[in-house]
Amino acid sequence: RTLASIILFASATSLAAQQRDSFFQNAGLRYGQDLESNVNLQSYEIFCKIDTSLSWNLSRTVTLDLDIETAVGALTGEGDTAAYLRIAPIVELTFGDSPVSIVASSGPSFYSEDVFGNYDIGGAIQFTSGIGFNWRVCENWTVSYRFQHTSNATIEDPNPGINMHTLGVSYKF
Repeated sequence: RTLASIILFASATSLAAQQRDSFFQNAGLRYGQDLESNVNLQSYEIFCKIDTSLSWNLSRTVTLDLDIETAVGALTGEGDTAAYLRIAPIVELTFGDSPVSIVASSGPSFYSEDVFGNYDIGGAIQFTSGIGFNWRVCENWTVSYRFQHTSNATIEDPNPGINMHTLGVSYKF
């Protein structure tokens, strides 16, 4: 309930402050490939970022923004596919006019299936954390890379985790 309240408050605050036509700051597509040698998994997702208008100037040129990222996707491999939903706070560190920024996020993920062939990720509730960078290639388009880790934080057994390299492209509204 607390997370839902924070998200609703942040979203309402953002919309009131910005008076923009779109609820979302940006939206995009992301592809991920796992790093494990004993399983072959890929993720495909549609994601969007909700602007909370929470921002801190750490210096004259360095800014830290806190927003909310949501994603709907599929994790597939070893003959099985799961749908998933993820929602997480995301921080972005920008450096003046540089087109490159650093991003990090961490939050819950909910999977429809948790077994892929003989690889059991250990339950429907997982936690996904990522760190990477965004590169603004022009005014409205950004490409991104993230190293992403998903695991159940030992709330169930087994807990092998999934480590992925992800690539994305997004459009800023």
